[in-house]
Amino acid sequence: MGKKSSDRDLNLGSVLNEIRKEKKISTKVIFNAGITRPTYYRFVRGDNDLTVTNFFKIISILGLELSEFQGLSPIFTEGYKALEKNLAQATSRLDYKEIERIKNEALDLFRKTDVLGYQYVYWQGMVTLTHLRNEKSLLLDIAKQIRDYLNSIDLWTNVELKLFAAIAETLDFEEYDYFFKNFLKRRENKLEEIDFVVLDLLYLGYFETALDSKNIKHLEEALAFIAARKTNRYNYRFRVWKIFIRVTRTYLNKDYLQAIEEYNELRRIVELIFFEEHIVEFELKTLENLWVKVNAIPTKFLD
Repeated sequence: MGKKSSDRDLNLGSVLNEIRKEKKISTKVIFNAGITRPTYYRFVRGDNDLTVTNFFKIISILGLELSEFQGLSPIFTEGYKALEKNLAQATSRLDYKEIERIKNEALDLFRKTDVLGYQYVYWQGMVTLTHLRNEKSLLLDIAKQIRDYLNSIDLWTNVELKLFAAIAETLDFEEYDYFFKNFLKRRENKLEEIDFVVLDLLYLGYFETALDSKNIKHLEEALAFIAARKTNRYNYRFRVWKIFIRVTRTYLNKDYLQAIEEYNELRRIVELIFFEEHIVEFELKTLENLWVKVNAIPTKFLD
């Protein structure tokens, strides 16, 4: 983070490097994860701390447990999370000035610390503002910056997952398919608990992007991919969406009356399994939006 490390942090970098050697893991694996050679060796020498994201990547590559390192280094200080929370609150209030302030503060902190979390907050703030101001060309510019970053690294953490979620709606099906499936294949970081709410929404976004493409091959690919996902039995939201996948298949088979009956039954299921009114309202609205898109599939694709 740009600060001189203490002896304890020097030992940490040296120890990790020795573990790498003992496990016969090439430094190329680390460099391919998006950590530059100078950054890694400065950490090993004790000249600089690592960012939180890069530290997660290294211990994941080495197959180590995060609990072994808690409290050993200031890299665990994730101050960006406070800004992230403030940004979410400002967004819910549609407070443009506060979003702008948080965005600028995040950029300033990123330049000072090189902690990716601050850049995420900056990018998220930019995406939010461009949405609110309907600045489509600027949104596409920001989305390109994020795409280029995501495409440059091999290992995604929750920060990268949220960045992807922030720009998902700017992607066409091929781009979404590429980034999302590569994330699922390359996610070797078992130490950081994945944000399953965001992940569930990205699966939904994958399906919705396929619908928007109005391409039956894309839609069939998305249906099969989502249906194959195994989730916790208590993940009711995703189980509801998987039922909707079956409803969509019924519609694609041109059994329209049966599809309508199954859709209405699914709405009744939602009202039974979700207790909080605002959640029921959100889920029903989500299903309604998807149902409208399913019904908009050109009939020529069904013949």
